Amino acid sequence: MPDKQQPSPGQGRWQKTAAVITRIEIFIGAVALITILAMVFMQALQRYLPGGGYAWTGELARFALIWLTFAAAGVLVSTNGHIALEIVDAIPNQMVVRWVQVIALVVVAATGFGLTIEAFALIDSQQIIKSPVLRVPMSFVYLPVLLGVLSLTVRALVAAVLVAKNGPMLTEYDSDEAPAVVV
Repeated sequence: MPDKQQPSPGQGRWQKTAAVITRIEIFIGAVALITILAMVFMQALQRYLPGGGYAWTGELARFALIWLTFAAAGVLVSTNGHIALEIVDAIPNQMVVRWVQVIALVVVAATGFGLTIEAFALIDSQQIIKSPVLRVPMSFVYLPVLLGVLSLTVRALVAAVLVAKNGPMLTEYDSDEAPAVVV
C-alpha cells in the first residue's frame, strides 16, 4: 500500500483558513439570496395591498444581487463550479489539459486583479455619494465587491499553482447521469 503524503503543518492551516473563508462567503451568499427573495416577494405583495409601496425594497434587492454575485465568485473558482469549457477535459493527454487549465486560471486571476483595482477605485471615489433611497454610502455597497474579487483573484492563483503541481481539476459525474449531447 503506497504511503499517503501527510499535509505539512502550514498546508493544513491554509486548508482550514480556506474552509472558514468559504463558509463565510457561502453564508454571505445565502443571506443575500434570502434578502433578494424577501424583497422581491415584498414588492409583489405591495402591488395587491392598499397604500404606497416601499421603494427601498428594490434598491436592497439590487444590492443583494451584487453581493451574492461577488461573494460566490471565489467559491466557484476553488470548487470548480464556475463556467468552464469541459470539452478540453476530454483530451487524452493530461499534460495538455493541465496547462490549458493553468492558463485559464491565470486569465481568471488577471481579470480578478483588474476588477480588484477597479473595485478599490470605486470605493475610493464613491465615498460621498449615497444610494437614492436607503441613503447608504455607495462605498459601503462596493466593499463586498472588493472582497469578492480579491477572493476570486487569490483563489484562482492558488488553483493555478495546485493544477500546475498536482494535475488538472476534472469534473466528476454521477455514474447514472449520462452526459448531455447537444445536436
